[in-house]
Amino acid sequence: MRHERGAERLVARDVEQRQALGAVLTKGGTAIVGPVGVGKTALLCAVAGRLDAARFDVVWTVATRASRQVPFGAFHGLLGGARDRLDETRAYGALHTELARRSGRRTPVLVIDDVHHLDDRCAALALGLAAEGRAKLMVAARGEPGAAMSDAVVALWKDGYLERLDVAQLGLAGTARLLHALVEGEVARGTVDLLHRWTGGNPLLLTQLVRHARASGRLGADGGLWWWRGPRTVPPGLAEVFDHELDGLTSGEQDALAAIALGEPLALPSVEAVACDAVEALEERGLVRTTDGGGGQILVRLASPLLAAAVHRKLPRLRRRRIAAALLAADTCPAPDPVVRARWQLEADGPVDTALLIRAAEAARGHDPELACRLARRALPGSSAAAVVLARALVESGDGAQARQVLERAGAEAATVSARLRAGIALAAHVCWVERDPAAAAADLAALGSRASSPAARGAVEGVRALVLLGGGRTSAALEAAERVLRTTVRGPGVAPARLARSVGLVLSGRTRNAVALAEATAADVDSPGELRELALALGCYAQVWGGGAGPALGEAGGGGADPVPGQGRDGAAAPGSGRLGVGGASPFLGVPSASHPASAFLDGLRYWALGDQQEAVARLREAVLRHSGGTRLLRTEATCRLAVCLAEAGRGEDAERALAACPPDAVGLVPGQEQWARAAVAAARGDVPAATAGLRAAAGTARREGCWAVAAECLTYAAWLAPAGPPTDLLDQLALAAGHIDAPRLLAGARAAFALARGSGTELLEHAVRLDGLGMRAPAWRLAERAVVVLRAHGRRHGDAVVLATRLRGGQGASAPPVRLDVLTARELEIASLAAAGLADRAISDRLDVSVRTVESHLARVYRKLGVRSRRDLPSVLRA
Repeated sequence: MRHERGAERLVARDVEQRQALGAVLTKGGTAIVGPVGVGKTALLCAVAGRLDAARFDVVWTVATRASRQVPFGAFHGLLGGARDRLDETRAYGALHTELARRSGRRTPVLVIDDVHHLDDRCAALALGLAAEGRAKLMVAARGEPGAAMSDAVVALWKDGYLERLDVAQLGLAGTARLLHALVEGEVARGTVDLLHRWTGGNPLLLTQLVRHARASGRLGADGGLWWWRGPRTVPPGLAEVFDHELDGLTSGEQDALAAIALGEPLALPSVEAVACDAVEALEERGLVRTTDGGGGQILVRLASPLLAAAVHRKLPRLRRRRIAAALLAADTCPAPDPVVRARWQLEADGPVDTALLIRAAEAARGHDPELACRLARRALPGSSAAAVVLARALVESGDGAQARQVLERAGAEAATVSARLRAGIALAAHVCWVERDPAAAAADLAALGSRASSPAARGAVEGVRALVLLGGGRTSAALEAAERVLRTTVRGPGVAPARLARSVGLVLSGRTRNAVALAEATAADVDSPGELRELALALGCYAQVWGGGAGPALGEAGGGGADPVPGQGRDGAAAPGSGRLGVGGASPFLGVPSASHPASAFLDGLRYWALGDQQEAVARLREAVLRHSGGTRLLRTEATCRLAVCLAEAGRGEDAERALAACPPDAVGLVPGQEQWARAAVAAARGDVPAATAGLRAAAGTARREGCWAVAAECLTYAAWLAPAGPPTDLLDQLALAAGHIDAPRLLAGARAAFALARGSGTELLEHAVRLDGLGMRAPAWRLAERAVVVLRAHGRRHGDAVVLATRLRGGQGASAPPVRLDVLTARELEIASLAAAGLADRAISDRLDVSVRTVESHLARVYRKLGVRSRRDLPSVLRA
C-alpha cells in the first residue's frame, strides 16, 4: 500500500530527519512520537523519500479508530480479503510473505502512521516483524499524556527494536523558518513572535493559520516584510477542530471556559465564582491548563491561544454579558490586569470605573489601538483626561488628523486650568512626534510654561519640552531643561519625561553608566506613563550596546582580550529578546521592550550592527523603518539613517541611497549629525573617501556642538578607518578629545584601534584585535588582525598568532559554521557515515553493505569534505548536531 499523500517539504526538522534516517539505515527503524500537529507524518514522508528505491521497498499503512473494529483492519491492503479467516500466527506468516513478495531482493520498510490506533492483534504483528528483523519499521505515535496504546506498540521502542525519536513543537527559530517557507519571504520578527505565541510552535496550527490569513488579508507583505494585521482569528478548518473539542460540555463547563477566554490567565477562585467544580473536568479534557501563580495562587489558562478565539466566536452576547458581570462581582486576589478588568466592564455594559478605563486604554494602545479607542471613548464622559489617551490611540491606529481634532476640542471645552494645560501639553507633543515639527512644539510649550501658575504645572510643561528639544536635535538645551525640572520637582507629571530626556542626553554624551541607572529608575517608576517606561527600557538597551564600564586611558596599548559580554549569543551575536545585556561595572538592566514595541526592532538592529553582524542588522533595521511608518514614529530617522549606514558598510551603496530616498530623515531626530553620517557612509560605499571623510567630520562637529561626545567618537572612528594611509593627526586629536568624555568600552575600544592603526605596531595591532574580538566586535577585529599579519611577517610566534586569529575571523568574521543540512549527503553517504560514526571499520562496512573497501573509503572522503571534518572521530558529534 503506497502512501497517497506526497511528501511535503519539511522545514526546521533537519536534526530529527537525520536521526530518523540514521536509525532506519543502521538499526531496526524508528518510532516518531509527538503531539498532534507537530509534523510526524511529514517527517515519515521525508525520511521515506530519502531511502534508495533500489535498496528499500517502502510500504505504507495508516491505523485509525475505525480500523480497530475490523480484524487486522490496519493491514487490510497487505492481507487482502482472507484476513477474516486468519488467526495471529497465520496472519503473521501472510504479512511476512506479502512484504517479501513486494520487496524482492530489496529490504522491506513498513511505515505505520498513527500506530497508537493499532488494536492488540495488529500491534502484535508489528512487534513480531520488528523482533525478527527481516523488515525495517517506521512508525508515528501520538505522545500526549493519557494517549492509550497497545503494550505491544510501546514495546517497539521500550524493548529497543526501534529507536524512539520525540518530536516537540517548534521553537521561535523553527517557527521563523516555517513561516519563511510558507510565505516564501521574510516575516517581521514581531509577527513571528505573535504567531509562535498563538500556535505554541505547532506546525499544523501555524500552517493552517498562515494559509487562511493570507487568503483573508490578515497576513500581507509591506516593504518586503510580511506582517500580521488585525486581531487573532481562527481558520474555518481549525474552527471545526475546536468545535469538535467543545462538543459535549455541560453548561457550567461552557461558562467556565468562557470566563477563562474573557480574562486569561484567571485565578482559580475567579473561575469558580462563575462555575464551581468545572476546571478539573476541563483540565482532564485538555482544554485548560493550570500553573502556579505564586503566593499559593493557581492560575488557569486555555490550552491554546487559538482556542480562546474559537470560544469567543461561539460566545453569545447575553452569555458574554452575564459572565463578565459575574467576573466583576467576584472579589478575588490578586486583582486582574487593568486591561482585562476594563474589558469586562465594557462587556457587562454597566457602570464603569473611569480611571480604570483610562489606565487600561493607555496600556493597550500600543498593541491594540482599536480596544484602546473603545476604552477611552467610554471613559470620555467621565473625565476629560481620556481625550489625551484617545488621541494617542487614534495616532497608533493611523488617524492623526482626528487625534488633533480630539485634542483641540478637549482644550477648547476644558472646564479647569489643569485640564486645559494637559490638553495643551498633549497637543504640543502631537505636533512634535506626529506632525514632525519639534520647533513649533517647543515654542508652543514655552508659551504654555510662561502661563503656568504653579511650580508643578511648570514642571509638567518643562519635562515634556525637554523631550521635544531632544526630538529636534537640541541635546544640550534638553539636558538643561531636564535638570531644571529634576532640581526643583520631586514628584509630578514632569519628572518621568525629564528623567528620560536626561537619560537620552547622557547616552549621547557617552556617560552610559549614569544613563542606565537613570533609565532603570524611569522604567521602575509606576507613575510613569507606559510609553515612557517602554522607551526607558529601550534606552537602557541602547546604552548597554556600548557598555558602561570604564577602561584604560585612550592611547594605551590594548592588553589582551576582554571577557565576552554577558547575555551575548553564540558567535558573539547579541541575544535579541534575551532580556539582559550585561554592562561592565553596572547592574544588569531590567529588560528589553517587547517584540511588538516599535523600538525593539531598531534596538535589535543596533545590537547586531555593533557586534558586526551586518546581515541581521539590515534585516532588523529594515523592519524598524517599516514599524516607524505610523504612530508616534519616535525613532524613524534613527532607523533610516542606521539602515543606510549598514547597507553602505555591506557595499550596497545604491540600496543605502534608496533607503534614504524612500524614507527621508525629517526634522525629528534624537541623534545630532546622523543624516550627515549616513550620507558620508554612502559616499564611502561609492569609493569617494574624501567626501565621506568630510561628511563624517561635519557630523562629528554637529554632535560635538550639542555635547554628544559618543556620537562624535563614533563618527571620527568611522572616518579614521576610511583613511587608506592611516588617519591624519588632526582627526586623531579630535577623536582623543571626544573619547576623553565617554565611558563606553566598545566606543573606547574602537577609538583605541584607530590609534593603533596610526602607529602601525604589529604587536599592538594584534593585541587590539584580540580585545575587539573579546568585545564581540568581530569585523574591526578581523581588519586589525589582517593588518597585523602583514606587519608581523618576520616576527615568528606573534606572526603565527596573527595568522590564526585572522583566519578564524575571516571565516564569517568569527561566525561558526551553520548546522549541516541533511541534503548535503546522498542516502548512501549518510548510511556509510552513520555506520562509521557507530564505530564500524571500513572492512566491516564493506561486508555489511556488500561493496568494496575502496568504495567505502571514497564515500567517506566525500563525507569528510562535505561536512567539513577531518576524520571519522568527528562524525558522531556532527551527525548528532
